[in-house]
Amino acid sequence: MLDFKPPKPNITVIKVAQALVPLANRLFLKGLTIDIDAESITQLKSIHGNPTVIVPNHAASEDPAVVFLLSKRLSQPFYYMAACEIFDKGKLGGIRSFVMQRLGVYSVVRGTVDRNAFRMTRQLLCEGKWPLVIFGEGEISHQNDTVMRFERGVTQLCFWALDDIKKGDIDKPLYAVPIGIKYRYTEDMWNSIDTALTELERNILPLASRTPAERYQRLRRIGIAVLKTLADEYQFKVEATASLNEQIQGLKEQILSHAEKIMGIYSDNDVLTRVRALRNIVDAEVYRDVDEMTEYERKIHEEQLQKFQQFYPDLNRLVNFIAISDGYVAEEHSPERYLEVIFRLEKEVFGTAKMRGPRVASIRAGEPKNLMEYYDTYKSQKKETVEQITNKLETEVQNLVTGLS
Repeated sequence: MLDFKPPKPNITVIKVAQALVPLANRLFLKGLTIDIDAESITQLKSIHGNPTVIVPNHAASEDPAVVFLLSKRLSQPFYYMAACEIFDKGKLGGIRSFVMQRLGVYSVVRGTVDRNAFRMTRQLLCEGKWPLVIFGEGEISHQNDTVMRFERGVTQLCFWALDDIKKGDIDKPLYAVPIGIKYRYTEDMWNSIDTALTELERNILPLASRTPAERYQRLRRIGIAVLKTLADEYQFKVEATASLNEQIQGLKEQILSHAEKIMGIYSDNDVLTRVRALRNIVDAEVYRDVDEMTEYERKIHEEQLQKFQQFYPDLNRLVNFIAISDGYVAEEHSPERYLEVIFRLEKEVFGTAKMRGPRVASIRAGEPKNLMEYYDTYKSQKKETVEQITNKLETEVQNLVTGLS
């Protein structure tokens, strides 16, 4: 059980962190910088002082740093919602949590009725002191050009906050701002890509199979070898006539079904929805409050956790490969796409992946949506309105990302 971590913003800590950003970039982020156009800055400044939720895509683990750099550029602190497990991650978890909270970050247990997090979100949006950042996808997609389907919870929280605003007779709008983030390497990365491919080949291809080939064929050959190994592990029969995409999707289904069987659940939803559901079930059990449990309840809880350990690798594997498909690199032979796929393959083969080369993160803001304009419709058609706004935000973020190509 991880306790709720509320935001404890401290302007001094925020300013010190902003001053240390260049050093942190050199040490940990390979010199990451941001690029934002004047129109986006104007869009964001036009709603200053109003309750605002900023909804970016989540393409990389560096996204929070990018949004922090954006807040520095705007001279406007932000609040941030983050998954609870991030706070105490690593040996310096206590220090990490202390700093994050002073930067305005608070925790949420994904997939549960996290009343503390929901209450805090509504409170922050009602007050409207600073914009609140919530990543709409909920998971890192590891794809620079593709936005995964947005979670509905972000929009629902906004409308709950509007309920509170109405009850409090507050005469303010509530804006949702779609944000597109896309990364580009600022140096020639092809030598690094070739070195990474060679290292992967040495670890998963027999010597006889490491024949000279074009770069894309090498990448594809490695991917097929990983697919074959996993297919054997999960007893997935690969049809000889199936396309590589059909094989990838079939393997995802096999891994997912294996995890669901252990959990004793069944669903006919799509793979992404089912992966999210599994992650939510795990989070809900892992972060249950054990203090109020009886001895018997704790025993059952421990048994559930032991059961989950059986498919942790499956779940992590699904999250790593959830957005991958054959042809992604073939559509555009960019160093960014090569390295995104290599990143996934390295995580699968080595357990960790390397960050390579300096990058610039381009940021574009869409037109702010005043959700108050949809409030009357929401009161009579809640589910449909939440779905509609969520889809609009997702589509606009995808358009912003595509426009950065």
